[in-house]
Amino acid sequence: MTRSRPFVRKWKSLPRLIFKKHWGLAILAIAAVQRCDATGYYGPSVYLDEGGKKVNASPEFYWELEAKRLAKGFTPAEKRVAALASKKQSETDDAVDDSKSELTADVDVKDFLAALREGRIKPENSEKAKEQHKAARDRIAKADDKPEEFASEFADYHRGALAYRLGDWDDARKAWEELLNRPAEERHYRTVWAAFMLGRVALKTGSAEAVQWFQRTRDLAKDGFADSLGLAADSYGWEGRSEWKQNHPDKAAKLFLNQLELGDESAIVSLKALIPDREPIEGMLNYGPEADEQEKWSEEQKKVDDQKTLVGLTTAAKDPLLRRLVTAHILATESSADLSGEGSSAESRKVSRCSRWLSVIKEAHLDRVEDAEYLGWVAYTDGKYQDAARWLELAKSDAPAACWLRAKLQRRAGKLEEATKSMAQAWQSVEPIETYTGWTGVSGEGEDELQREGGSWSFVQSASGDLGALHLQRANFIPAMDVLRKGGLWDDMAFVAERVLTADELKAYVDRLPAPSGTANPADEDAKLRYLLGRRLVREDRYGEAAHYLQAPYDRVLDQYVKALKNGADEKLSKLERARGWFTAAWLARHDGMELMGTEGFPDGFSLGGDFELPDLAQQRQAGVHQVTRYEDGKGKNSRSDHCESIKTGIAAARRK
Repeated sequence: MTRSRPFVRKWKSLPRLIFKKHWGLAILAIAAVQRCDATGYYGPSVYLDEGGKKVNASPEFYWELEAKRLAKGFTPAEKRVAALASKKQSETDDAVDDSKSELTADVDVKDFLAALREGRIKPENSEKAKEQHKAARDRIAKADDKPEEFASEFADYHRGALAYRLGDWDDARKAWEELLNRPAEERHYRTVWAAFMLGRVALKTGSAEAVQWFQRTRDLAKDGFADSLGLAADSYGWEGRSEWKQNHPDKAAKLFLNQLELGDESAIVSLKALIPDREPIEGMLNYGPEADEQEKWSEEQKKVDDQKTLVGLTTAAKDPLLRRLVTAHILATESSADLSGEGSSAESRKVSRCSRWLSVIKEAHLDRVEDAEYLGWVAYTDGKYQDAARWLELAKSDAPAACWLRAKLQRRAGKLEEATKSMAQAWQSVEPIETYTGWTGVSGEGEDELQREGGSWSFVQSASGDLGALHLQRANFIPAMDVLRKGGLWDDMAFVAERVLTADELKAYVDRLPAPSGTANPADEDAKLRYLLGRRLVREDRYGEAAHYLQAPYDRVLDQYVKALKNGADEKLSKLERARGWFTAAWLARHDGMELMGTEGFPDGFSLGGDFELPDLAQQRQAGVHQVTRYEDGKGKNSRSDHCESIKTGIAAARRK
């Protein structure tokens, strides 16, 4: 992993005098950097760094996003009522029970009061019945003996709930079966609850009847029995767990995706149980042997496990839905911009999941393959570009992943115009990311443990970086900056704004943005871009224009700075007055130089407050090489690479013209 050492803000620590020009204020960075640490910032910064190698690499896919994309093909009729559970929580029965116990108690009270109002239950003393109901709920929460309660569907349910809480599955089953034996008109509110919990009991005892009970839960809700907790929706996940425990992954997959489409994101974790070759991750729910346990295995045990994995993959390859899930999971864990494999453990490199999966698919002799473009991405990730093209041809699709893969292959073939069109089509289909997943409120980067260490590029950022790079190669500089800005690649956008566009081109772009409102918002990217332009105009001595774009109070500081420079250069003034002018200018540059004229990217790093080094993309593209500084045992080791892509050629050639 590439790291940089933290360093203090150099505008404040390196005093320097300004003489005639202020270009000497620039700070010279010595290396291109991808990640920083030790001072709070940790993550990638510049997509086009390291010669733009990420533009040729596979984008980073994310399990969460791919699971949601697949789930949008399901249309369950049920509605989810319960508060959304964390998609990261451990999916043990106790964890799920604890997360819903308070909600269950509240809903139970509301249903009981509704039943009294509607005359569905008729106790002799309503107030006493309410007190007994509340006492029963309290005893269930404490796993204590149940007090006497007015005979009703609620009392039957409470008796079963207390037995379940105490681990007495037989008594729980008997209580809920008695509830279901009541006439239909006497069990309006607790029929669905009882059927659902009978499924839970069956699951606890390992009975295959769990599946039937969860299916019956949904049927009873459709028949009109009250489902105030949304248990019909919840039943999909529990039924899926039952099918998984019975080794029916194909059935479990459909149920978990229905569960996810209903808004229960814990299904994202459950779906991982269906992946035969998923590596265990420390501290997570792994649905199988843990990593420390596997390390103790003998060679014979490892061979048995490998054979079991291969059988599981072969089974998955023959099922359309499992095949798509395994493909998505492999992409989510294997896709990376680091083509060399640096940063990956030797253990994880022993078996190429991509190659093995493609071999299994080939041996399955499939007549039809859904989402063939994703298998194309598996081949592309594995460096098998001809195979990737073959899968893409089989896909015959204009889906986002197909257009994106087509753009990658066209770029490799030197067909830049076609590649740009294909990538633009892909970008429009993933930005915003909701158009790709069908979900609102997703980040575009997935939020589970499968992200690479040190942070990753979001799906939208990767698409924006690839399209922006293609625009740069074709000398479409304004579209390149526009895409990079909209895609959240601020430092890459700043490179184009400061080192590729002329000041007038940048000014024309900024002037087309919406007019600024009253008070500047530091998070407003339009305002940030205006400020970037203002500082650039200062560096180019266009002071009169610059003040309009600088953020307050630096527009007024600029006036003082310009006045001081003018006095210092005025030969009609005395030496003392001129010296005072030069000193004032130097003082202002020393303390406010970053805010007045600092570059957003290299060399000053205004975007990171001057606290971190940023890559010199312009130097990389001019020299055709990039330098990486790696720190081992506190010592930096520089290495040079000739890996700069042809982006530099496009920029240089266009500027010569």
